[in-house]
Amino acid sequence: MTFSEKCVNKPVTTLLIFFIMVALGVFCIFDMPVDMYPDMDLPYMLVYTAYDDAGPEEVEQSLTRTMESSLSGLSGLKKMQSQSQSGASIIFLEFDYGTNLDTAAIEIRDKIDIVRSYLPEDADSPITLKLDPSMMPIMNIVVQGDLTPEELRTIAEDTIQPRLEQLDGVASANVIGGREESINVDIPRDRLEAYGLSISTIAQMIGAQNVQSSGGTITSGDKNYTIKTSGKYKSLEDLKNTVITYKADSLDSSRLVTVKLRDIADVYDGYKDESTLAYLDGKPCVMLMIQKQSGKNSVTAAKNVRKAIVKLKADLPAGVELVETSNTVDIIEQTINEVVSSVVQGALLAVAVLFIFLRSLKSTFIIGLSIPISVFVTLMLMYFKGMTINMISMAGLLLGIGMLVDNSIVVLENIYAYRQRDAKPKVAAILGSQEMVTSITASTLTSVCVFLPMILFRKKLGIMGQMFDSLAYTIIFSLICSLIVAIALVPVLCSSYLKIDKIVDERKSGIGYGINQAFNKFFLNLDNGYAKGVRFVLHHRKTFIIVLVCCFVLSIVSVKFVGFIFMPESASNTVGIEVELPMGTTLEVTEDTLRTLEEIGKKELVGVKYTSVTVGGTSVISASSETNTGAITWTLYEAKEREKGWDNEKSAKDKLRKYFNTIPGATLSFATNSNSASSGEMSIDIRSNDLDLVRNTAAQVEKILKEQATELVTEVSSDVEDGLPQAEIVVDRDRMYELGLNIYNVGSEINAAINGKTASRYTKLGDDIDVIVRLAEKDKKKLADLDQVSVVNSMGQRIPLSSFARYEENLSPVTILREDQSRIVHVTAKPVSGVSLDVVQTGLLKIINDNIPKDDAVTISISGDYEDMMEAVVNFGAIIILAAALVFIVMASQFESLIDPFIVILTIPFSFIGVMMTYAMVNQRLSVVTIMGMLVLVGTIVNNGIVLVDYTNL
Repeated sequence: MTFSEKCVNKPVTTLLIFFIMVALGVFCIFDMPVDMYPDMDLPYMLVYTAYDDAGPEEVEQSLTRTMESSLSGLSGLKKMQSQSQSGASIIFLEFDYGTNLDTAAIEIRDKIDIVRSYLPEDADSPITLKLDPSMMPIMNIVVQGDLTPEELRTIAEDTIQPRLEQLDGVASANVIGGREESINVDIPRDRLEAYGLSISTIAQMIGAQNVQSSGGTITSGDKNYTIKTSGKYKSLEDLKNTVITYKADSLDSSRLVTVKLRDIADVYDGYKDESTLAYLDGKPCVMLMIQKQSGKNSVTAAKNVRKAIVKLKADLPAGVELVETSNTVDIIEQTINEVVSSVVQGALLAVAVLFIFLRSLKSTFIIGLSIPISVFVTLMLMYFKGMTINMISMAGLLLGIGMLVDNSIVVLENIYAYRQRDAKPKVAAILGSQEMVTSITASTLTSVCVFLPMILFRKKLGIMGQMFDSLAYTIIFSLICSLIVAIALVPVLCSSYLKIDKIVDERKSGIGYGINQAFNKFFLNLDNGYAKGVRFVLHHRKTFIIVLVCCFVLSIVSVKFVGFIFMPESASNTVGIEVELPMGTTLEVTEDTLRTLEEIGKKELVGVKYTSVTVGGTSVISASSETNTGAITWTLYEAKEREKGWDNEKSAKDKLRKYFNTIPGATLSFATNSNSASSGEMSIDIRSNDLDLVRNTAAQVEKILKEQATELVTEVSSDVEDGLPQAEIVVDRDRMYELGLNIYNVGSEINAAINGKTASRYTKLGDDIDVIVRLAEKDKKKLADLDQVSVVNSMGQRIPLSSFARYEENLSPVTILREDQSRIVHVTAKPVSGVSLDVVQTGLLKIINDNIPKDDAVTISISGDYEDMMEAVVNFGAIIILAAALVFIVMASQFESLIDPFIVILTIPFSFIGVMMTYAMVNQRLSVVTIMGMLVLVGTIVNNGIVLVDYTNL
């Protein structure tokens, strides 16, 4: 008994099984994560090592190079890059796709342990981190109102942040803007001198007096008592009354009196030095950047945040507002909704076309039912595979819609033929489906073979493989489901509901008859026209083949004119500009630059919903706060809300781009769209072991591109930095030793005097606040004040810095970059909109070769989107060839012939003619998505070819 026969004999069981699978599919939809792109395990890790007070060159020599030599032997390592900067070494590791990063992390630690004894003792232990795409924020929430930024920050940290971080799907809510509260202990220099104290000594005394320690346990009678020494400060007065030292009484020298903190310092509840600023529409505010948990649903997380915001508003002080300025989830929802809408429209259109051809409501219903059932079962399989609902997987469903009905149509037509020969419904369903099982299985298998290589060789495709394997899985799942529906459900429905319709309508009048006649005439003319066309081609075979080959050659040549991009740009409602000023630029100057951009936006842009500004900030892996950087973001109205003449993302960028070279000393670049799968950048990589040579060459390249490549690229910048203005303390070691001092104590005291020293933490209303001891602001306003910084020696004497050292003003190197153990500098640029990547690549190479003298000590190469695109083209081309080979094998087995499959395969390249004609007509450029579409096209071409060859051989 065949599978179809078992299904027909047990219709209730069959229908219930399909009902259960559909119900599971519906359930899975609500539980599947929703995102723009599939979850991707990026093969990137970094090793971060802090080395306080060390300069970039010392970090490179003593830390980075030592660890690089050991890490270069890691299994599966593809590329190694490093940054050596003041106080930190950062090594980026890129592995081959498919590498187990947990295993890699263990191997990294083992490699570091081998050289750990060669690393500086003062350096911290290296930290290994895995880079996760979910680290990008999904929403920005602004807190604003008639309060100071510090008061707004307190509300954000105490009330809003804890509530948001408790939400399902939310990993963190980072606060930007406003100063953090601290207990400041400001000590004038004259008081330090009067009492013979130092900043470090006072900080140590405060820390020693603000402790809570355990004294063990004691048994008294039948009870055990825990002994605790409670010495934590209860109030600010306790801190002020801390005894720092003792001095002789002015009236009785034999008697000592206490010197309390209040006697030598100004102690007050204040704030730390400002490192970040935030503005919304020109008003100071505080911003919360929401990050989702890895693997969680972005849309659900955002909805949870929005619900929490509604509840939070009731708990906030009067006048304080929460405003959602930007998010990625609206774009995700919009994109997914558009794709889902296309899926529904495609299904309805397919059903409509079926009705036109079948002209039977029941037949159309049976075939049309296979579409939603296959879709829901496919979604169930996707859920159990661990896939997400995203733009790529939904595109797979959309592409599979047309294939879903093919098998069911073939089975239904054969069953219908048996019914026309007076076979009973049940017998017709069994025999009709049995005859077609082999054919439709082979047909489905050929389509599966088209997409199977993409899954098998996803590692070779890198990030594109991870992105598009969800498309392949979705199409394969949908094809398998359509096959099961065709051989199980369709026979059951046909045995119960399919009836023989009368071929000739006896009324011969009415609307139905007229429509029927019109369709009959249309199909008759179509058949006759096709027959004439085939006869003409057969009578002019050589001419037709020559014309076809010429068209194919022209389509290949036209690739150069159509052009390439790596990935199509995705739409966004936000336009952001990132600003970088020379190192050492103060927060105030950076703020002024962003204010200038804000005014430009007010003048140029139309239809702006919000304008948000952030000044300064600290990177996740940065060693210090960056006061020379900032960003401004314009949130535009959504397309459905825009009025005529209002700006969209493209028009806004076009207006702003012309101002990029009008702000002296500032490097401006558009922020990468967080929903984009590509940065859109090209990188000119300059390598040399000579640091000065590589920096000078990079500066020349940057200058030349800005002057001569304006028609090819924009937003040209390099990671060569002028250097951080520094005052280098030059110590006379002999004199220092004579005075009983050492370098460590000198450096520590200077750092404590200038930056302050965190002595302890004070608990206020349940929050722990840093107690910062520092030199009074009036005593550290100019470089000359360095001479007056004093260091206490081993005999308790205060020695001024000027007694054994001097300072020299110079520039320190900021960051030393290395790649694969060689020094490197990157000059980055973005292609001008509308210019093909291959044109940009060729043009840049020519400009560089014509203007930069060749030097064996330095190498220049270009990487970025073009390199990624060409690698993807080669890999996808190999996959298409492998897919064609697998299809050939399946067809050869089906036809028992080597000639017939070859005829079908030969038609595949000629489909490129239609692809290039379409792209030329709509003025679009080829991309990786195009190659994916061609791969899908191969499956359709093969199925059509099989039908024609099969019927020709009858």
